[in-house]
Amino acid sequence: MPVYEQDLILLTQLKAGNTGAFADFYEKYRKYLMVVAISLLDDEMEAQDLVQEFFIDFWEKKLYAKIDPDQNKREEVVIKNYVHRIIFNRCMDRLGLRKTRQRRMDSMPTPEVVCPPENRLEAQERQQQLGASLAAAINKVPPLSAKVFELAYIQHKSRTEIATVMGVSPNTVKNQLVRAVKILRTQLKKV
Repeated sequence: MPVYEQDLILLTQLKAGNTGAFADFYEKYRKYLMVVAISLLDDEMEAQDLVQEFFIDFWEKKLYAKIDPDQNKREEVVIKNYVHRIIFNRCMDRLGLRKTRQRRMDSMPTPEVVCPPENRLEAQERQQQLGASLAAAINKVPPLSAKVFELAYIQHKSRTEIATVMGVSPNTVKNQLVRAVKILRTQLKKV
């Protein structure tokens, strides 16, 4: 059976809400989309996160409903072109964020400009106070959320790495991180 016809059948099943069709879709396109994302991002973990987020969005936000095979009559592959374009655009967005972060980092003043030598002692004291306040606030965060926060913001690990280390799903990591940040914001507003 030609790829075009396979895509039409798969698309019809997806639009009918068939979870088996989603499993087939995942198996059919996961490796291809990983290759696309890795080639653009040059970071396997980031590519894996991006592709995983795409599959979640594809099912939960019913992105398959936007695929119109009538617009692609001349193309042999209906779904592949659509998902390729989405992954490509998401990768470009990530690369844009990287550039923005790098520009911000490059434009940050050096420590000597931020804190002249005469104010360093005051700044060190303030830094110690902030560190103590943060430690006290972290103590008010539930242990699982606190551990996730530490791994994410102190050890700079990705959600996937944290999920692997802790033996939980990336979604649990996300939820615990949101919980920790919310509690810390509340606690640190008092400082």
